[in-house]
Amino acid sequence: MAANPAARPAGPMTFEALADAIMYRWSVERDDWVSPSEVEQARLYLARVGVATLALPDGGYAIDGDRAAVCGPARLVLLGLRHLHATRRTAD
Repeated sequence: MAANPAARPAGPMTFEALADAIMYRWSVERDDWVSPSEVEQARLYLARVGVATLALPDGGYAIDGDRAAVCGPARLVLLGLRHLHATRRTAD
């Protein structure tokens, strides 16, 4: 039986550790809901790779300080997943 990446230990985790669980949940449940802690981990990860984000009063996020590139929480996490996937792919 395959391990369920969505079953993770309690406590704070890095975005890199959460990424597989998020992708598993999104693919199995077909729901792109993200928790506030997952969004914050994605923002921290994006900051580490040089992508600045700004939380907006309406719940959206500006990317790289460009208000034209505004997205919601799930889209922000997706951006983090894309960056992480690209680094994992080039590391192979």
